[in-house]
Amino acid sequence: MTAPTDAWVQISAAVSPVFSRDGATLYHLRGAGLPQVWAMDLDGGNARQISFHDEKVSFLRRAPKDDRLIWGIDAGGDECTQFWLLEPGGTPKALTTAPEVMHDIGAISPDGSTLSFAANDRDPSIFDIKLMDLATGAQRLMMQGPGIVRTTAWRPDGAVITVVYDHSTSDQRLMLMDVATGAISAVPCPGPTRFSGVRWSQGQLSALTDHGGSNFMQLCRIDPVNGGVQLIYAAPGRDVESWAFSADSGLLATIENDRGYSVLKVGPIGAERPEVTGLPVGVIADMAWNADGTQLAFSVQGPTDPAGIFLWQDGSARAVWRPEKVAALPAFIPWTLVSWTSPDGTVVPGFYALPAGPAPKEGHPAVVWVHGGPSGQTRANFRADIQMLLDQGFAVLLPNIRGSTGYGRAYMEADEVDLRPDCLEDLAAGRAWLAAQPGIDAERIGIMGQSYGGWVVLAAVTLQPALWKVAVNYYGIADFVTLLEKTGPWRRDHRAREYGFPGIDDALFDRISPLRHVHNVVAPLLVLHGDRDPRVPMNESEIFVAAMEERQKKVRYERFTYAGHGFIRPDHRRRVYAAVAEHFGEHL
Repeated sequence: MTAPTDAWVQISAAVSPVFSRDGATLYHLRGAGLPQVWAMDLDGGNARQISFHDEKVSFLRRAPKDDRLIWGIDAGGDECTQFWLLEPGGTPKALTTAPEVMHDIGAISPDGSTLSFAANDRDPSIFDIKLMDLATGAQRLMMQGPGIVRTTAWRPDGAVITVVYDHSTSDQRLMLMDVATGAISAVPCPGPTRFSGVRWSQGQLSALTDHGGSNFMQLCRIDPVNGGVQLIYAAPGRDVESWAFSADSGLLATIENDRGYSVLKVGPIGAERPEVTGLPVGVIADMAWNADGTQLAFSVQGPTDPAGIFLWQDGSARAVWRPEKVAALPAFIPWTLVSWTSPDGTVVPGFYALPAGPAPKEGHPAVVWVHGGPSGQTRANFRADIQMLLDQGFAVLLPNIRGSTGYGRAYMEADEVDLRPDCLEDLAAGRAWLAAQPGIDAERIGIMGQSYGGWVVLAAVTLQPALWKVAVNYYGIADFVTLLEKTGPWRRDHRAREYGFPGIDDALFDRISPLRHVHNVVAPLLVLHGDRDPRVPMNESEIFVAAMEERQKKVRYERFTYAGHGFIRPDHRRRVYAAVAEHFGEHL
């Protein structure tokens, strides 16, 4: 007996822990669909809800010198985030009230008086850098951005703010802004470089970067004058994806990406730091030190473990809060790390999971699930939809085709512009690997994916129609020309630098845009899309579904009102899970 589909919506999670100033409380985000701000003691007790929005809270920050909290919400997933402030003993109040404007949180000044952020109120296609006085709400325009810009940190003296210009997925430019004058100075860089986690430590500028030709992200100190780098820590063959330094204790915590799994290490900077063990196998994130650097809070989740809050102290870690098991659900099934070889010799990694119990005589039906991005990665995290498919008897393969992050810059860039069709060869090779596995029915293999992964689904059923029995597309790209015309204006050029530009790459777009090949489709298709999606507008699904219906091909279209680029609201997720289960159950 399989679990009812609506039970999968009831799984709760907790992320983004932040210590109170006195270290006795952990503020965090918690919920089963629309996470809110909560607080709890360090033993997980005395839990109390702080925010009560009918929207998802997307981030949480605390002021440096007191327990003022700032968080953000949008409206139905439209990504026009508004900031909220809660002062100790007070009630939450809105810091921004421009629902048509996107606000990107930056950092709070060391003295706690000022918030840096980016907003696109002047021009929807461009983000500007602003400062807000948290006492009065007054805003000061500091920089008119060249595109997607964000602030990341204040220098400890409060005189300089770091600014990152996100020119493309593989090319970020680092700048410093003088707070008094607004003057901008670019940090020299020899060529396209990735930066993340840009902050100050021990009075010096530090960041995760592949500066200097590294294939992987490394933790480095950066000279803001000449752009020179000094290596702090590198993990051979892995990205260092997060870091947190405690000035008071001199301890450095880093998270490495080991083929989709996380490795957490904590110890003195410059020394051999031990790996933190005893955690669920999966993905670690959201590191935060307490004031004296003796405790590190973080979130952990894995294929069998919804996200919970953990605490490191004195070399060991323990759970502070983990979600209770939903009674109607079965035991969750672990994933296995696998790989296969594409026709050009590229080794393609992925995860594989089989339903519990023996395979039926004819073998399990199977689903290939493709992540979005394309510069993203299927991680060893918890996914209720994947566990639902396993519970219903479907094997699942989750490929990280070329273009995925986590395997170095070269692999990430291996699908850009005219190389994009090569990722479909990775997909076909993965399907062949899956079909050859014991206990799999090679004639019953379907595919599903979201966003860019939705394009992969549509490309697969139009360009590889004989391979796929059935398909599910969440808000995928149907035509690259119409996508670049109608996507949010702030991301058109950013996306085009990876996908190609209309008028220049039209021959490529004609080759890989699924809408141009819809006549080839034979697989029954389920399409799901939200009406407030700012990234892949609903038009992409509308035109593809219309083309399918015009040719009398089997398609089911689920439109969602008040939904963005993803299905967050519990009522939406119930519809999604029920529709996916019904579609695969009927056709696979």
